[in-house]
Amino acid sequence: MKTLTAVLFAVPVAIVAPYAAAQTQQHPAQAQLQQNIDAVLKVVRNKGLSEQQKIKQIERYADNYLDYQRISALAVGLPWKEFSPKQKTEFISAFKEMIISMYAHSALMGAEKAQVKVLPKMVDNGKNKVDTYSEIVTPSGKKYEVSYQFYKVGSVYKVYNIRVDGVSMVTVYRNQFNDLIKQKGIDGTIATVRAKGLKKAESL
Repeated sequence: MKTLTAVLFAVPVAIVAPYAAAQTQQHPAQAQLQQNIDAVLKVVRNKGLSEQQKIKQIERYADNYLDYQRISALAVGLPWKEFSPKQKTEFISAFKEMIISMYAHSALMGAEKAQVKVLPKMVDNGKNKVDTYSEIVTPSGKKYEVSYQFYKVGSVYKVYNIRVDGVSMVTVYRNQFNDLIKQKGIDGTIATVRAKGLKKAESL
């Protein structure tokens, strides 16, 4: 499961993890997903770029489609309301950097090997929120259903959560964050995240 986990939890690559031959969809969120897929695969398959160049290009592209603030808030849970604006900014930056450092290499490798089919099902949650679905097939033949939770901001749909076979991305680290906050406080938690001191989320 490590390859799949690495692919999905490399935050800059999360929305545009390894896709292949997705069908054209009618809903704007699914059309945007296909656009994201095409753009990132073009980077991943560019043999003229180094691994670090690929990571940077994908990160800059995904910044337009991932809501890091909402992802961070959901991952921390209730204690998020106790963070000051400065602490929130510092945490978001540290969390993003930690995820990239932990998973980016494996994510790129997975993007070259796995196959994904965008599924026709979609859930409209109201208030400009929708869930889209895909099926990931690993090189070993295992299949996983992945749902991407979007909300609309202007003409763009932004990802605020990802679920793999029903398991939520934002809950994977929540227990660690809650324990850290109790033990070290908010600033200590930010320092730990900045030092990449959390365990990898290999259980998903």
